Amino acid sequence: MRWIDEGFRQHPWPYVSQSLMAFAAVVVLVAVLGTLTNGTIVAALGASAFIVFAMPKHDTARPRSLIGGHALCMAIGLICSIPLRLGWLDPGLGQGLLGAAAVSLSIFGMAVFNTEHPPAAGNALAFAITSVGWGHIGFTLGAVCFLALVRQVLRKWLRDLT
Repeated sequence: MRWIDEGFRQHPWPYVSQSLMAFAAVVVLVAVLGTLTNGTIVAALGASAFIVFAMPKHDTARPRSLIGGHALCMAIGLICSIPLRLGWLDPGLGQGLLGAAAVSLSIFGMAVFNTEHPPAAGNALAFAITSVGWGHIGFTLGAVCFLALVRQVLRKWLRDLT
């Protein structure tokens, strides 16, 4: 078993440069846009940044998957949060049930609509069990559009690291 990836041994520069690009992108997201939201949603975007910078050629890094997956999962999460927002369910058990429903419906929806982006399921969970508003929606959409734009601009220089 090798501890160091063979691709890194042969060509370390893409690993270093793409990690630095991810650092810069996440600094922009957290510093500029991060004041609008909570850490749960920002964490899902960190996983999206991994996909964009480590797996840029993968289907889950496509703008359709990145933006569509997050948009679909936010909508599912918001819909699943309605019983909690209206006080129809006890927050303890209700959060577990509605969070699970949001994740499972997100898996189904992303697979059906060909917008598979695994980190987006984390946002479905966050939107289902936490109190989110328009700022959270705007932040998340702005962030994933930013990541999609960065991927598009840098596509000639990014290579898959996995």
